[in-house]
Amino acid sequence: MPLELTDQKHLSAAEGFVALGMYLDADAELDNIDPLCRATPEVLAVRLEICSGLEKWELMQAVAEKLANYDPTNPQWAIAFAYATRRADSIQKAREILLNALRSHPGEPTIQYNLACYECQLWNLPVAKEHLMQATKADAKFKLIALDDPDLEPLWSEIGRIKT
Repeated sequence: MPLELTDQKHLSAAEGFVALGMYLDADAELDNIDPLCRATPEVLAVRLEICSGLEKWELMQAVAEKLANYDPTNPQWAIAFAYATRRADSIQKAREILLNALRSHPGEPTIQYNLACYECQLWNLPVAKEHLMQATKADAKFKLIALDDPDLEPLWSEIGRIKT
């Protein structure tokens, strides 16, 4: 169902509030959207950002799962689902979500990077290093990000030797 002009205005206002870090105001704007349209992907995508900003991990998890099921071709939804699951449940469950997503998106460096973080936190260091190597091969920026990521601290001494 396409959004009516009034609902589009509320959605745009919510996006603006999110950009400013005003998550409660953004949430209030989304609540002004017709209830029948609140489950559209564009509204849920903004709701996802609000949940993240407010650290409402269980709600973020539910929204991200819905988006991941609706559009499995978009790897960002699986990444968000895993991110929220890590905080709401466990790293192990988040890891499983990303391993499933990796089958559909083998070339997605953000999935590889997050798997490196999860494996590192689970002390599966050789596996973590392999995922990090795959991420940095696909996008060299992940090497710099990794040097400052506390999740990857056990690998910091080896990151400089990873070939991109």
